[in-house]
Amino acid sequence: MSLVIRTLRDTRECTNSGIFTAYGTQKAAFEAEINPVFEKIETVISQTNALGRLPLWEGYQDLKNYGRKIGKNAKRSIFQVRTGEEICRFYTWLVVKMRPKSVVEFGAALGASGMYWLAGLTICDSGMLHSFEPNSAWCPIARRNFAAIGERFVLTEGTFEANSSLIESEADITLIDAIHTRQFVLDQFEIVKSVSRPGALVIFDDINFSPDMKDCWQEIANVGDFPGVWQLGNRVGIVELS
Repeated sequence: MSLVIRTLRDTRECTNSGIFTAYGTQKAAFEAEINPVFEKIETVISQTNALGRLPLWEGYQDLKNYGRKIGKNAKRSIFQVRTGEEICRFYTWLVVKMRPKSVVEFGAALGASGMYWLAGLTICDSGMLHSFEPNSAWCPIARRNFAAIGERFVLTEGTFEANSSLIESEADITLIDAIHTRQFVLDQFEIVKSVSRPGALVIFDDINFSPDMKDCWQEIANVGDFPGVWQLGNRVGIVELS
């Protein structure tokens, strides 16, 4: 399936709109050029999936108002937690077109989306990925997967909130993909804004995860005074910071 990109807001102050509008016409040529890298990433993901279901971060047991029931000793495979391939390829496109100094993501999970960020940074031969994952069972696997694609990363075992000071330069792109509740995401968003440059893109994953997350995304998209707002399919929302 083709990735559907919806423009929800595009003002004169928006600096990244051309990246989104050009994707449809340039996607095929872009993917053909770097398809071997994408195939390598998907091979690594399949190999990781062969490890089976691995324990979730214990912090989920203490969450309130979470959109899904998390039982004791819950486990997930990489196929169950990864972002789809179409969206991940768009992440590589963003990096190649923006040439960011700093990409931030949390959580890293088992490394699927991070490998696509790294693919773009490796092509650019510049910039760093700063990734955060609190799950001690998942973090070493993500680190190994990242290393299979490139060296331009710092992966921290811990939460973004507790370790945001480790980001060495202002973020150009940030993926918020950790605990999918309105309160967590809004609090994390405030920290992200404090470590981002003007014109940076902030990406929100799983915007339809629950009614709570739907409300969260609608609040961000409609109330926030952002120069640009986009949505990728029904899963991902993106805003450009002023």
